[in-house]
Amino acid sequence: MLTVVALVLLAADAGSPAPPPSLPACIQVATDARYVPFGYNHLVLLRSGCSKPATCTVSTDVAPQPQAVELPANAAVEVTTFMGSPAQTFTAKVTCKLR
Repeated sequence: MLTVVALVLLAADAGSPAPPPSLPACIQVATDARYVPFGYNHLVLLRSGCSKPATCTVSTDVAPQPQAVELPANAAVEVTTFMGSPAQTFTAKVTCKLR
């Protein structure tokens, strides 16, 4: 009986569509922790190779409050998410939508 339930769940999952990507292929994201006196400034770097501008949402595990960012076509933007952090490492979460 357990095998039948597992097969039914696998079959149901196989037909579900994949979630849309959070980033268009023409947008690249990088992070940087720049040392300043008394800590690190956390930066998320967005680079667009897109022919259209994008609206992005940026947050990190250290600064979970999302920031709205306008990313022009074929441009780069630096987003400071935290200043003076004692932690050098952080993980960025970025979603972008072309306009």
